[in-house]
Amino acid sequence: MAVIRGNLLDETLEQAHAGNITCDSRRVKSGDIFFVLPGQSHRENVYCQEALERECGGIVIEKSAMENLGKIFANSARNIHVWAMENVRQTFVFVLKKSLNLLDNVHPTFAVTGTDGKTTTTYLLRHLVDIPTAVIGTIHYDLIEKIIPSEQTTPDLEDLYRMIAALPKGTGVAIELSSHALDQGRAYALDIDVAIFSNLTGDHLDYHGNREHYFLAKRKLFSGENGNMPKHNILNLNNTYGQRLSHEFGGITYGIENINADYNAVDLRFFANKTTFTLKHRGKKYFYEIPLIGMFNVENTLAALAAIHENQNVELGSLIEKIKTFSGVPGRLQSVENNRGIRILVDLAHTEGGLRRVLESLQEIKKRKILTVFGCGGNRDRTKRPGMMHIACQFSDLIFATSDNPRHESVEMIFKDMKPGIIAGSRVAFEPNRTAAITLALEEAQRDDIVLIAGKGHQTYEQIGDEKIPFSDIDVVQSLLLNGI
Repeated sequence: MAVIRGNLLDETLEQAHAGNITCDSRRVKSGDIFFVLPGQSHRENVYCQEALERECGGIVIEKSAMENLGKIFANSARNIHVWAMENVRQTFVFVLKKSLNLLDNVHPTFAVTGTDGKTTTTYLLRHLVDIPTAVIGTIHYDLIEKIIPSEQTTPDLEDLYRMIAALPKGTGVAIELSSHALDQGRAYALDIDVAIFSNLTGDHLDYHGNREHYFLAKRKLFSGENGNMPKHNILNLNNTYGQRLSHEFGGITYGIENINADYNAVDLRFFANKTTFTLKHRGKKYFYEIPLIGMFNVENTLAALAAIHENQNVELGSLIEKIKTFSGVPGRLQSVENNRGIRILVDLAHTEGGLRRVLESLQEIKKRKILTVFGCGGNRDRTKRPGMMHIACQFSDLIFATSDNPRHESVEMIFKDMKPGIIAGSRVAFEPNRTAAITLALEEAQRDDIVLIAGKGHQTYEQIGDEKIPFSDIDVVQSLLLNGI
């Protein structure tokens, strides 16, 4: 084994190009330099072994990992260059950005984090901004000239930078940054023009442990722990955690009926297919009509308006007509047409906060009853299950609890966790088969009722065990309607 330090590493990296460096052992080709990024999987030894088997030309590791990985290098059948340094992630990102010509930020970048609202806000940004804009997030990675299916909300670090580098010149980026991605450094040192915080409620506590740790992961976007500081912060002042960020880091704020917010929405009125409000900003008033339902979508709209106005110098008045043509987001209160006079809505809401926001908004426009179909994901945060049931009981007339990606848990055990949240007197039916639950709701619904099918939204699969079985709430509803349900 040969260990090379100092300037020889600098010289090697100076000659590196995007095609011969990687932090993914599965991508290593003969002669490549493999960067071992620190992470929580503690599988660095496995990754190094794979890189060696693929005949990498060198390995860069954290100094702290040298002792643990030394045996692997010592047992290698050939000499291998190994560099140990502090902050491998920082070095890798710098070399990668340099090799991809991304040291100068040529793509205006909007980053959105928060429990709910990320997807809708990125779609609103793309619709309202004056330049073609890629959207990277939950639904897919829309890279303008091609669309890539998304396995996770935020791509891995190397994939993210390669996606951005491949974008046409003069285009922007609107990206959802999940708490997992921020915690794992998947967007490390990303040049961000505008960082938006939507809200924070209970979610992902199976990963973060508690809500404070969940918040601290989000906070990294604004604190510099993500590698740099955003140029602009856009913060929701109606959320306690947004207030904390505003107090700590400053920035532009938005809110509803909040006189302290820089962008303040007042006089909200809710209709079946739209919401209207007056935006107060720096002594001026602007009347907006948005083709979206609910208070939470007013918040999403305010975030997008503030981001574009502050960063792109676009006049707020010029966006009044443009926002009326927004076509919505797949699986976000997506309406399914029918001839029964029922309002059928499919939405991704799968958290306590998300479900509350949707159901509270539907209360504003309901004419008769609200029937809610929902479930709780398996092998995910169990603590939110009774809370989601409690919220469903508060704001629904009938509830059909069902499966929602049970993964390796039994649906019956998930139901058991949900049941303590039932409010006495609520009408709740438990049906483990999701198609059957949707069928029951549609059979029960009458004219002027609202049927909310929550939890999966745009998703086209049901995950049982490790298998993803084709399944779409929208397709199921349309099929049932065609068959006379």
